[in-house]
Amino acid sequence: MLTERRLQDLADNIRQDLNLLKAYEDELRYETDPRRLARYRREIERQRESLSSYQQEYDELQKQVTGVPSAEMEDTANLLRQMDAKLDDVLSGQKSMHDDLKVLRKTLLARFDASEQAINTAIVQRLDQNQLEIVQSIVNEIEIHSVPENELQETLSALQQALLEIRQTGLNDLQLVTEAKSLSEVVDDPKLDVNHKLKVSIPIIPLILSYETEVELKSKLNLKAAWQRLKVRVRGER
Repeated sequence: MLTERRLQDLADNIRQDLNLLKAYEDELRYETDPRRLARYRREIERQRESLSSYQQEYDELQKQVTGVPSAEMEDTANLLRQMDAKLDDVLSGQKSMHDDLKVLRKTLLARFDASEQAINTAIVQRLDQNQLEIVQSIVNEIEIHSVPENELQETLSALQQALLEIRQTGLNDLQLVTEAKSLSEVVDDPKLDVNHKLKVSIPIIPLILSYETEVELKSKLNLKAAWQRLKVRVRGER
């Protein structure tokens, strides 16, 4: 009876960890914050330690069973195999995703000169795969001059307002404030044309729009509308 109880508890613990692994996998798919990513990866590595502990307990229980293994033993063994496979999938998927992101970030940064890369490197590191792909497509359109001048100017004006508000609001995200200051020098530079200003500053727009601030930015609405127009354009919808 005691063995059956321990076996049931073991199976319940494995099921809970499988659910946790699925949740971590979902979170990692969309997470861009390096600190949260590191925390999720540490949690997944701890799951590997838990699996080793579960396997050890299962082996001990198996020694106490005589004759044909019960259905509960078979089910628990199957759960252990599922957990092992899920850990391998999550960790290998993270490596593949990480490699893809590295290529995307490197390709995007290569389109800027050294000083512009210095401004955008930290920004690009905070973008997820979907954001990087959209930014890359919009930069393409800007470089081939396919975006009308008035649309460029509207987007730049909305961005200037957002950068100014970020600098004045005093957000807790000091990195974002620093990046806003650096890009403000670019977008306010009278020697640069609109195309160049927007090309360099495009990467920060999805970061601003996805950032949850403690104080809602008033300029966010205009920036979001301008960004949506650019996204529609690169998707070939007009």
